[in-house]
Parts: sequence; structure tokens; C-alpha cells
Amino acid sequence: MEIYVRLNNDVERDFAFQIDTDDTINTKIDKSFREGGEGVSEFIVLRPTIFHEKQPIGYYKSMHPGYLTEGGCLIFDYDADLKEYKQRLDPEKKLMDQLWPGQLILPEWKKSRKNIVTYVVFMLLWLYTDLPDVVSPTPGICLTNQLSRMAIPVFEHFGKHSIAEKLKEEIQVNFSGVIAQWGFFVVHILKIAFITLFFATGMVNPISFNPTVLYKIRNLQLTDPKIKNLLRSLGWVGAKRGTYDEYQSNFYDYTIKKYGDPAKAFKAGMIRVAAAPGLRLSDGEGFQTPLDQRFSGNTFKTIKEEGKFVLSEEYYLQLENDLKKNLESCQGDIGQMNNEIRRFRRFGLYEPGDELKEMVRLRKEVKVREEAEKAKRAEESKKEK
Repeated sequence: MEIYVRLNNDVERDFAFQIDTDDTINTKIDKSFREGGEGVSEFIVLRPTIFHEKQPIGYYKSMHPGYLTEGGCLIFDYDADLKEYKQRLDPEKKLMDQLWPGQLILPEWKKSRKNIVTYVVFMLLWLYTDLPDVVSPTPGICLTNQLSRMAIPVFEHFGKHSIAEKLKEEIQVNFSGVIAQWGFFVVHILKIAFITLFFATGMVNPISFNPTVLYKIRNLQLTDPKIKNLLRSLGWVGAKRGTYDEYQSNFYDYTIKKYGDPAKAFKAGMIRVAAAPGLRLSDGEGFQTPLDQRFSGNTFKTIKEEGKFVLSEEYYLQLENDLKKNLESCQGDIGQMNNEIRRFRRFGLYEPGDELKEMVRLRKEVKVREEAEKAKRAEESKKEK
């Protein structure tokens, strides 16, 4: 069974993992984040920012119903990690008994007090060195002056005496006016704020600041048999689940290519579908289907009788059968088959069978009725006012 794990707390990094019957959080998922050769956190950045611990302190599953695609598959909604949709996973209980296939696991990250304190102290020291000379207890110790002091003998050695003399003048205490000193200090504060913003948002998220570690990782080959075997043992597939925006863009391009050009796609009535494919599910649907109904539930009967999309073993078997048919249509072309599997893991099916097509059609009809009723109630409410 394949499930997804959100790495770096990033909606664009929901990676697929294969789990076996007896796998638990502790024996499978948690191992990926461990150091000491058990996991990959020593050479792949998994934490959200440098201000977080490298190891999660717990794991949740997302209970958001999900987003139903045009192919009858589920991708994750942008709200999938909101507090009201998070349900804690038992680290000792089998994952098969806690998750639907394709469901999302959300690691719980703890802030690293050590990293935060170290960063704050370093930045305060740096800020102190740039205090204006007029108020600094130790004027003239800023980083720029230190670099100038090291550069002066170098310029003198090469006969650049005019440059050396200019640098000697600039490193004198109160060389700049008071207003200029305070101006430079404000710029320094803004510079630190800008750097902090990059680190705090994870835009800059180095695995380490140790040059030795960085050099070692730089020369690491992910194609190394040891690393490939490690990733395989962790169930790491390497595929990412796409976001809605990625799905919409990809499906739109696929639709245009399928019909030849936008005009033909428009005549086929597919432009509007491709522009806004699928629909957001409601409470009680999708991943909110009770797990104890996996083998007793009936997806296609429920959608016809109740207008709800629920998960069941029947549904997953249909997905598997449709995927097999799509692979058979590749006529043995390995590259085309790999692309089909890769796209299925990222966005689901693009060419579903009749059962899934009918299921999506019925669910979209329900959505249209719900929106019409909502608009009617809003209109009646306006009239009452």
C-alpha cells in the first residue's frame, strides 16, 4: 500500500512511501528521519526550517475529505494540515489499520531551543559589532573594518599605497558622521531581518553550517547502491503528490494536447472542465470514510443512492483495474508505462473507466444542486432583509 508523508511541512513535498502489512510509524516512517545511518536526515533536509529539530515528535494523519479529480482520484486539499483535520497516529499500531491507501501523514515538528538561541546570540553579536561608533563601548570593530585591516597589508605589499591609506582613514573611529553611522546601523538591522525571514520561512534551509558536512554531502551520490538500498528499505518511492494548482495546469495541458488545439477542446465541451477540474469533497466523504467500512462499503452504490463519494476496497480495485488497462494500452513501451505510473502517483488517473467517469459525473451533479440551493437561500435571505 502507498501512502504520502509531508516533508519540510511543505504542501509541495508530499512524498509517496510504500508500506507493508506489519509496518508501523516506529518501524517504517519514523526511521526516515533518524540519524546514524538509519534514515536520510543526514544528507536530505527534512525539517521545515533550521529552527526545528531534525526528528519529528509525533505523527498525524490528515482527515480532510480531499479533492476529487476528473479521473476519480483524490489529491490533497490546501487545508489538509489544518488543526481540525489532524488526527494523531498510534506509533505502535499497524499503519494498514489506521490509514486509507493514498492518505497523508503529517509529521509534528518541535522548535529547537538550541538552534534558536544560537542564532539569536550570533545575530545580536553581529548587530553589536555594527553599533554606531558614537554609542559603541568598543567602536571600530565591525566586520567591514576587520576585513579592511586584513586588506591593508596586502595592498601595501603590492604597492597600492593610495588604496591602503584610504582604508586606514575609513577604519578610524567616527570617520563617518553621526547621521551616516545611524543610517548604516538601520541598514544592518534590515539586513538581519531579511536574513531571518529567509531562514524562518524555510526558503533557505541548509542541512548544516559545518563546511566539512556540506563538502561530504556535496560529493554524495544518490545513485550509490548503499543509498538506493536504504531508500528502498524505507519505502521511499521518490514520487510527489501534486497540489491542486499543479494538477489543474497539467490536466489543462493534457486536455489541449489530447484534442489537438483549444478550439477542438472547446467544441468537445472540455475547456471549462480543464480550466476547473474536479471538486472539493464535503464532510463524511473521501478520507473521512470510516476505516471499518473498507471491505463492507460500496462506493458506486453510495454515490448513486446518496450522492456521496466514500472510499472502499471496491473503489481501490477499480482504480487498479483502470490503471492496468492504461498500462496495457502503452503496448509494451517502457518509457510510456513509466510516465503513466509517475503521473498516476502524482495526479491520479487521466483516462478512467466508465465506472469512475460516472461516479465523478454524479458527484458533480450533486455539487451543482448544492450550489443552486445555496444561491437560492442567499437570495431569499436578501429579500427578507
